[in-house]
Amino acid sequence: MQGLVQAMQTQAHTQATLQGQLEAQERSDVWWSSLLRTRFEDGAMDVGWDEFVRLFRAKFVPEHIQDKME
Repeated sequence: MQGLVQAMQTQAHTQATLQGQLEAQERSDVWWSSLLRTRFEDGAMDVGWDEFVRLFRAKFVPEHIQDKME
């Protein structure tokens, strides 16, 4: 019985983790699509990896974490 309870708790934790990842991915997909349309003229301009990383960090990584990354 205890094993079943642990399995159910693990499953709930895994489900919550996956749900969080899916929500973050959807949010970042919407942000990137919007950025391409507005800032990069619907893909007419190439976006380099360094620029993408800079923009992504500015949007999704808190400043105090960015400071530690430098």
